[in-house]
Amino acid sequence: MPFEPDAATWGELLGASRIYRDTELGEKAAHMIFQMEPDNMFLSRIYMQLLVNGGDVGKMRVKMRDTGVKNLPGYSWIEVQNKIHTFSVGDALHPQRESICSFLKELDLRMKKEGYVSSTKLVLHDVEEEEKEHMFKHHSENLAVAFGILTTPAGRPILYVS
Repeated sequence: MPFEPDAATWGELLGASRIYRDTELGEKAAHMIFQMEPDNMFLSRIYMQLLVNGGDVGKMRVKMRDTGVKNLPGYSWIEVQNKIHTFSVGDALHPQRESICSFLKELDLRMKKEGYVSSTKLVLHDVEEEEKEHMFKHHSENLAVAFGILTTPAGRPILYVS
């Protein structure tokens, strides 16, 4: 290579190694990234996904502990009628929580009826499969988009930030 690779270059290599499930290459790329940018959460998540896809959740947890990476909860925001609404995983505080969860449950039933099966392999928590599925369905992005669908007039765009 005619130049010294930076964290972005290693990040591209890490992303490719995840797609092609090349754990060895991914580990090398992640190691270089962690040396250059130890607080880079985005690239840390790609590395975690690579290890999870490779079936090595234990190794991923040790790496997270050793490098000091914390899996912080994510938030999603959506603006409806000039008001910002914030959601987190399993958000129980939103005033329209019941209608949002009811909508998501109905949508889930319709999707299952059509043959959709959700994948929970990227849910990193040590909980039963049913709980992983619940966490996946009530992810902050799903809650924000469901709220947008329920409160935005038909034909209007829905924009959320995660």
